[in-house]
Amino acid sequence: MKKILFTATIFTFIFSACDKNPVAAAKSQLDEQSSQLIIDWTNVQFRLIKNTTGVAHPAFSRHFSYTGIALYESLVHGDNKKMSIASLLNGSIHLPAPYTIGRVFFPLSANAVFAEMFRFFYASKESNLQIIDSLETAYQNKYTDEVRNNFDIDASVQYGKKVAAAVIELSKTDGASNAAVPYTPLGEGYWEPTAPAYAAAAVPGWANNRTILPGSTNNTTPAAPLVFSKEAGSPFYNMVKELYDISQTLTNEQKATAAFWDDAPNGKYITAFGHWFNILKQLLQKENSPLMKGAEAYLRLGITMNESTITCWKSKYTFSQMRPITYIRKYMGNTTWSSFITTPAHPEYLAAHATISSSAAYALESVFGKNYAFADHTYETLGMPVRNYNSIEAAGTEAGISRLYGGIHYRPSIEAGKMQGVKVGENVKNMLITNK
Repeated sequence: MKKILFTATIFTFIFSACDKNPVAAAKSQLDEQSSQLIIDWTNVQFRLIKNTTGVAHPAFSRHFSYTGIALYESLVHGDNKKMSIASLLNGSIHLPAPYTIGRVFFPLSANAVFAEMFRFFYASKESNLQIIDSLETAYQNKYTDEVRNNFDIDASVQYGKKVAAAVIELSKTDGASNAAVPYTPLGEGYWEPTAPAYAAAAVPGWANNRTILPGSTNNTTPAAPLVFSKEAGSPFYNMVKELYDISQTLTNEQKATAAFWDDAPNGKYITAFGHWFNILKQLLQKENSPLMKGAEAYLRLGITMNESTITCWKSKYTFSQMRPITYIRKYMGNTTWSSFITTPAHPEYLAAHATISSSAAYALESVFGKNYAFADHTYETLGMPVRNYNSIEAAGTEAGISRLYGGIHYRPSIEAGKMQGVKVGENVKNMLITNK
């Protein structure tokens, strides 16, 4: 873990300010703190995701979004330019008072938040809890050694725990626990379980989840997809044939793109949500961003992807479009054809990666700006080359088109998904007001 350094000069300023102005003292904490706390906990979250298999992919969107709310709320009273978002949220939330502000060391509260949220979401394995305990203890000991005589350590920790508890209670009422409703395939021309596993439809009721922000998915429903047809030369057939033809001549670059954005929740990858949070982590490292900026970026990214997932799932199970592997095997005569990456167990339209990634890119650009060039090292440890982008939007676009190369989504689904994701991003940006 990287050493987090505080100078004597900084702490002299904080402690003297504490005596004169508690709010100013709290603000100075966050001014002088980097996002290293967020970076370290995000790295832990990736380990927990890999250890937590058998979970429906959309579920990870909740883990990030609710953690982001708790993180932001644990710090917001330490920044006199920011305000709580509690009144903006769907559902009822009862956040604790921030005790005596001048005696609370807010980074210590944020550390407790991460630990409590991850214990709630990733408690399925004892090894996960050990990982969480280890980092929580390391940061608590570090902060205690540095500030014990000037802040109330126990009050700081308890404040973080109570914020996390309030957000966890909010999460329990969003409907996600009821998302695995029965689904009956609609017959010929519609989605049906796909090779090789022929798994049942994944969380058909996810679209019924309560959004985090009321109205965040308004005006995001796409136009209906092409009408199904078995006839050669029909628009539907030609749409499938484009994908099929590409699959027969995949270049090495197209294969690399498809593999890089696979992100399946299989213990190898860190999911689409984790991939975008790893991009955030890399941007925070590159910018050496202050803690509050990192917390707000985490908040915006998590909420935006959560909302885009809900509206994407609504489209999937409204239109129930057939996957390419089914059409190619049934109606194009290639009974052994398989997609380059494994086809997920849910309908084709909209393309989830295109929707989620375009919304994620929009959220990150709202924090870091347009035309922000960066390098993505997400799967370097798996032997995949670093990929370079001239903008965050370009990465989102590539994530979408990767599904065409992977053989699991038609081009119109990708294009419609990108538009839907951007609309969600716009909604969240306009609604999530954090500045006073």
